[in-house]
Amino acid sequence: MHIPLTTCGPRGRPGVVSFLRRSGIIVVALVLGLAWLWTLVPAARAQLGTGGEKLARVRISPEMELLAGVLTQTSWIKERGPSGEGNEYFRALKEFMAAYKDHRAVKIAQSLTNRGFAFDAPIAFICHCGPLPDLNLDHEYSGYVVGRAGGREILEEFRIALRDLAGESKFLEFFHSWEPEFKRYVDDATEGFDFNKVVEWLESFFGWEAQEFHIILAPAMFPGGGYGATITTRDGKTIAYQVVRARGVSEKAPDFPSGRSLEMLTLHELGHSFVNPAMDMHSARVSGLGELFKPVEGRMRDMAYPNVHVFMNEQVLRAVTALAARDLYGEADYEAAVDREQASGFYLTELVIEELEVYRASRDRYPRFTDFVPHLLNRLERYQAERAQGRTDGWSQKTADWLRGKAFLVAGFLLIVVGLAVKLRRGRPEHMK
Repeated sequence: MHIPLTTCGPRGRPGVVSFLRRSGIIVVALVLGLAWLWTLVPAARAQLGTGGEKLARVRISPEMELLAGVLTQTSWIKERGPSGEGNEYFRALKEFMAAYKDHRAVKIAQSLTNRGFAFDAPIAFICHCGPLPDLNLDHEYSGYVVGRAGGREILEEFRIALRDLAGESKFLEFFHSWEPEFKRYVDDATEGFDFNKVVEWLESFFGWEAQEFHIILAPAMFPGGGYGATITTRDGKTIAYQVVRARGVSEKAPDFPSGRSLEMLTLHELGHSFVNPAMDMHSARVSGLGELFKPVEGRMRDMAYPNVHVFMNEQVLRAVTALAARDLYGEADYEAAVDREQASGFYLTELVIEELEVYRASRDRYPRFTDFVPHLLNRLERYQAERAQGRTDGWSQKTADWLRGKAFLVAGFLLIVVGLAVKLRRGRPEHMK
């Protein structure tokens, strides 16, 4: 059958060429329309995979890098800097920011650093802020961040100064010039990293689902490890941030943990978004566990765990991640984790694990970890009382031993006196007896 390749067919109907042209336009329009619709849901792309599973949005953040750049011009870098000259990006960032070392943002950062606003505190602060260039306050500062800074006013001054510095320095242009390298850094770090496995374990263990996760690589923060920050939005939504630091030994690309190492770090840092709120619900009872903090207070302060609340959050979470290591990787990893935590000063690890096993065996009674925390605190309070009683018993025993020792001395002295008296009496003349 012959089909005429003309613009119009018999009786004025469109021919094949006309049909194909119209069809092509329709297809192109459909593709463009779908593409446009897809751009409207970036959050869904970041959080969901093809099967609806949760995925981490692993990225390098311009806001975090602005903060890191400012910190390179403060004394922070002397204590938390890299080994040697630092990686290629860190050197470029530090050089870029050197021209602004006298900027108000740097001066405020130094003042905050001087008062101990370090480690996780600056990271938690920047997670409350929106994207550049505006750097608005998207989420009200938590009491923890305000307390670390010494007030809300200084945090607002710092935020505004950072925004001004970003504009004056054209920081976003610098940041975007590194995007090809950033993509390579992210690809290398996430190779072999199974985020879904980590999240599924956390949500199953704690009994509830987190609402949003962000994993931020920080190539200009050191040394290796991470920080966790939990943000509560105005409508009560929980956003969990994990900030992953570079190890700080490479002078080429930043050396981030990857694979299993990144999974274990993620279990810990994202685990804070589950453990901390559950423990904070019983803040007064945690405050009463101060005697358990005292034996390791010096070591904990050196690790930026300055009080019993932070210590207890860390202690419980480290016991949880030890259990995760056993479930996900085997007994050897579990034993290594327990030994590591005990050696680091978290001496309650085995005791807490025993209680967590009770929780796991009684999920019908404790569906969520928040339901179990009062029981866990009961055990910790009993243990604190037992330790105090043990010290009292010890002191009583020492006192008894001391008295017993003195009694033997007195008895010995009396025997000597009596012996001398007898000897003297026997040695006296007959008429003097």
